Amino acid sequence: MTEGTPHILKSVYQFDNFVTGPSNRLAFAAARKVAENPGNVYNPLLIHGGVGLGKTHLMQAIGNAVALAQPGWNLVFLNGSQMSLEDLIAAEKSDLLLFDDLHLGLADRKMQIRLLPLFDRMVGSGRQIIATTDITPQKIESIDEKLLSRLLGGLIIGLKEVDVNEKSLIISRKSRDRGVVLSDEIALIIASRVPSNIRELEGALNKVLLYASLSEESLTKAVVDEALPPLQAPAAPVEPAAPAVSDEPADDGPVGEFGDFISGLDHKVTALIDEQQNADQLRQGYKERLFIWKMKGFNTFNIERILEQDISIVTEAYQEFTRNIEKLISLQKEFGPLSAKATPEQMEKIEGLMFDPDKADDLEMAIRSMAQRSSAKPTAPEAAPAAKKPEPLPQAAPLQPTSPDGEKPGLTKVASLSQEDEGERGKSQPAPAHLGIIIESWPFVVDRLMEDV
Repeated sequence: MTEGTPHILKSVYQFDNFVTGPSNRLAFAAARKVAENPGNVYNPLLIHGGVGLGKTHLMQAIGNAVALAQPGWNLVFLNGSQMSLEDLIAAEKSDLLLFDDLHLGLADRKMQIRLLPLFDRMVGSGRQIIATTDITPQKIESIDEKLLSRLLGGLIIGLKEVDVNEKSLIISRKSRDRGVVLSDEIALIIASRVPSNIRELEGALNKVLLYASLSEESLTKAVVDEALPPLQAPAAPVEPAAPAVSDEPADDGPVGEFGDFISGLDHKVTALIDEQQNADQLRQGYKERLFIWKMKGFNTFNIERILEQDISIVTEAYQEFTRNIEKLISLQKEFGPLSAKATPEQMEKIEGLMFDPDKADDLEMAIRSMAQRSSAKPTAPEAAPAAKKPEPLPQAAPLQPTSPDGEKPGLTKVASLSQEDEGERGKSQPAPAHLGIIIESWPFVVDRLMEDV
């Protein structure tokens, strides 16, 4: 454990040298927000993902940024594999708790019992907790339900496997940090030779740079091939492709109608693979946009439950969700002028519907009903007795024009009204305070999403 000014300040883990891409863009954005306003957003923040995908980099980047912005803060760094009860007692004094490999520390039940009040006190007092795990907390064996609920009350966000293009960018960035500029082709070749995580990318780059220095040659593809042999050497039996150039059909290959069927099947399989890749990209895009809508306060629970279903179902559901969001925003604008006339009961009901896309129709009915009732009410006190056509008033002084002192002699008329009329007049109450309504001025949904990203 390290307190005060932790050793992470001496590390290379900074936001500036973290390469972002589709696999980690949301986690990076969340980490930056926590670093800018620790203790007030996403508390606790839990980042999960496979080994070597950048969880520790992001966590320590937050620690570096907070330590520089808040010199007086006490930072504590814990590792789940080396944690003790004494460490948790010392962590009580921390303003920022960095908890690496949390899942390893939860194997001991005593640790969980001690963590629960620690989390409650830190979050309740505005002190920030950041943790990393290899798996989602729901999959941690024997995790206490109360502790799980504390984690779910913050923000849980995952890092996915990086593709070859992202690996290429990482290789280029790390080589520049060492004073070596790689061509895009060489960086892509190195990235393609490392199928595993980002941490192994650094080892592969080290090996390539070492070979280049020993050979005293420029870093070429031949040097890369020597340092990092291709993962799959070309298969020896490539020769069977030769009979294809023969004028006579081969006896051992599928010919005729069956051959056409096999050829068509190959194209279908290729098309299915491409379609699946496109579906994954589209699904990831939906997840990113839903995350932004969720941060804006809208309920995304129902659509998040079906994100792993067939992409056509997800697309249809997301389009309906977007239409409902647009409808809610329009209804919020419409409700603005009516809010001053709403009763407390109406306000409570409408507030419960205002950010739920699944209840857009219910919100519309409530606002329409409120508008109709508001328009049906008399607009002036004299309207009620006029509509009833009461009996001629008893002998009383006629209504006079405005007196010289600026007050209308309305007491004579009020005194002549019946008890029923007075009851009608007594129903009017002061209008409640105006409800703050979110005003959206972007012309398109995508524009709103991109602004947040």
